[in-house]
Amino acid sequence: MEALFADFDFWHWLVLGLALIIIELFAWSTFFLWMGISAVVVGILLYLSPNISWEMQLLIFAFLSIVTIYAVKKLFKVKTIDTQLNERASRHIGNVYTVAELDNNGAKVKVGDSLWLAKGCDMVIGQQVKVVGTDSTTLIVEEIPK
Repeated sequence: MEALFADFDFWHWLVLGLALIIIELFAWSTFFLWMGISAVVVGILLYLSPNISWEMQLLIFAFLSIVTIYAVKKLFKVKTIDTQLNERASRHIGNVYTVAELDNNGAKVKVGDSLWLAKGCDMVIGQQVKVVGTDSTTLIVEEIPK
């Protein structure tokens, strides 16, 4: 370990930081971003004070990485505008659709330009049904009285 870090110069830290930031471009996690920034900070500190030992460099890098990752995760929580992002079927509750197909798997209703599985009542092609619930990606429907 000593042989690896004993000759670490400030530009090594800058290259490591840049490499971690480039990895972040492909990872999309913000994890490598803060480690990369921490490595750049260690590189700048080493440039300003070249007599920092390799052990202290690693400690500073580890400390900065842990603190920044933890702080960012706590302070900047990921928020989405759509609270039902992974529950697309629930958006259709209350809507009325037309039964388009019947097969061994059940009925399919026409929703926009796609077909969704439906269950819940006896259906015939062309019948209008109202969505009253969901079961994963299957719409639970009921007959509309004529």
